[in-house]
Amino acid sequence: MLKANLIREARRHEHEFTPTDNGGSRWSVNGNNGCIARVNFPAPALVSHIDSETELFDHVLGLAGESLDRLFASVYYLRPVAEFREEVVTTLPQAEAAKLIELCQTTSAPRVSFETAPTTARTPRD
Repeated sequence: MLKANLIREARRHEHEFTPTDNGGSRWSVNGNNGCIARVNFPAPALVSHIDSETELFDHVLGLAGESLDRLFASVYYLRPVAEFREEVVTTLPQAEAAKLIELCQTTSAPRVSFETAPTTARTPRD
């Protein structure tokens, strides 16, 4: 319940988010005792595969065009290649690249972490 409340509160402070290295964002709040709570909102994850029987598959085929084999591993479904986002950006025009990346992403749940404040050692009194 505490984590859900922190996530809800973080969403109210989106203007205070800081970007993370992997394209997500983070909201941090300091407690009155020096502890820190962080709510991480990961960047959207790529879908693991694209079923050839779906409308999404048709959109992906249209956007990827002749670059399909370079951008996807074709098994019984399409699986984005390693470094997919980078490959798409260098392979396709900007508008198509952005659309294709968006089609191939799925949302990731926020994660909450805590950092405790350093403690000071107490010496026993005589």
